[in-house]
Amino acid sequence: MSHYYLISSLPLVSLDQPPQVTAEGFLGLCRAWLGGAAAEAAEALMTGGASGHPFVRAWRGKDALLRNAVARARARAAGTDAGQWLRPVEEEDAQIERLVEDAFQQPDPLRVERALDRARWAMMEEMQGFDPMTVEAVLAYAVKLSLALRWGALDAGRGREAFDALARLPEGLTTSWERQ
Repeated sequence: MSHYYLISSLPLVSLDQPPQVTAEGFLGLCRAWLGGAAAEAAEALMTGGASGHPFVRAWRGKDALLRNAVARARARAAGTDAGQWLRPVEEEDAQIERLVEDAFQQPDPLRVERALDRARWAMMEEMQGFDPMTVEAVLAYAVKLSLALRWGALDAGRGREAFDALARLPEGLTTSWERQ
């Protein structure tokens, strides 16, 4: 199978605009042009499925480092211990710690999340390497597409509706200021 055609036919993705390809469409292309272990690895990266592929294992290790750094930052802000939320990792990465600390300097939670996903994007750029015509570039694209799809699916109106539904009191209950 030729990954060259696949790579050259993929549209650019970014966190700033909705992607021009769906997850299903991308995975279909992977099955057609990559086949075998690489297509399964791309699917595992997009769905969270099991995979023993070295790239998938490496990415999940890096993502665990980032998640641990996030847990530590959130625990510090809450004045608690992060130990119960930490995932086992083989090493620590000071660069990832700095990226997370920078993200938590953002003024609101949405910007923190965007900064964390930009950190994931940067980590993936590093993992894919310099040659844009490798299977690793396709696998990196899978992660980047997942991030872009997540941001493309966010909708302020639906978010507000979900918040209102969660914040609505059950029938018959009132707040203390409504009782006065």
